Amino acid sequence: MIITPIQVRFNDMDPMRRVNNASYSAYLELARLDFCNRYLNINTLEDIPFVLARVEMDLLHSVYPVDKISVKTIVSRIGTTSWDFDYEIVNMGNEMIHVKAKTVQVYFDYHKKIKVMIPESFRAILEKEMG
Repeated sequence: MIITPIQVRFNDMDPMRRVNNASYSAYLELARLDFCNRYLNINTLEDIPFVLARVEMDLLHSVYPVDKISVKTIVSRIGTTSWDFDYEIVNMGNEMIHVKAKTVQVYFDYHKKIKVMIPESFRAILEKEMG
């Protein structure tokens, strides 16, 4: 499991003084970038070996500016050309789950602009983070 701390910013708030729903998707993106930084050598955007194909989110409890949150990420499925990340956006103080989410990533060659099979070296990384 990868745990990514999130800093709630003023810009993340809506008029009701809670985190805007759209910000949760950005928090998931930060978790995916954390995954890349831990396991991949990324020098340019083309070095990221996947594209995002699907996002699902269940918003369970609002996040407020005083909440200290993190994103917990696990790999829940590995296919031939794609895999799933499951996420929980969690309050680090009381372990309340604010958001449950899932994304589907497709292994992608940006230079050829095509999806490709997940190579064994990358599959081993995914298997290490399998929940």
